[in-house]
Amino acid sequence: MRSNGKAGEPPPPPSSSSSKEMSYVIKHGTAKRTRVLRITGRTLLGLMILVAIAMIICWLIVFPRNPDIIVETGQVIPHSLTDRKLNATIAFTVTSYNPNKKASIRMDSMRMIVSDMGLSFWSDIPSFTQPPKNKTVLTSTIQGNFIYPFGHMKELMKLEGISPELRFSAKVSYIMERWTSRDRLVEVYCDSLRLKFNDSTVFDNKKCKVDL
Repeated sequence: MRSNGKAGEPPPPPSSSSSKEMSYVIKHGTAKRTRVLRITGRTLLGLMILVAIAMIICWLIVFPRNPDIIVETGQVIPHSLTDRKLNATIAFTVTSYNPNKKASIRMDSMRMIVSDMGLSFWSDIPSFTQPPKNKTVLTSTIQGNFIYPFGHMKELMKLEGISPELRFSAKVSYIMERWTSRDRLVEVYCDSLRLKFNDSTVFDNKKCKVDL
């Protein structure tokens, strides 16, 4: 039986038309995958842009505002007074106002802190929740033993009173329908408060700085 080719010879190369067909299939498949990747990338990018726009709109329209803390009155009642030491009860009445239209404010672990001459005394305030546009009146009292480095303070304090630093700390969260934010630490600073002995000092809507 005769053979068309010699033994050991390699098979003939594919025809030119077959090579062109294979090249077309490879290029067409690569172009198709590239097109799918582009469409997927553009879709994901569009979704990310839509989510970002929704978050910005939510931030501008719905995002809760900080509470307003206003000092209404303050009072210091001395129990013992010398030229360098003061043992007294100090009380403040403050108003917490929720300026939000939709979000409630939850105050937890709230504490009133009164400081003078480097000494601080505090009292805890019970947790509370404020509905939108609600006012909550808080009264808190501390018992303090203050030490002053300068002598001859007795007559001066009787005449002019004291100017303690007042601040509050709390954990704040916002509630809106079924959504509740995580707790955030808030610090409230109330400056320039002068209290006369035994008299209730009324402040003209002294607004405190809220640092959230």
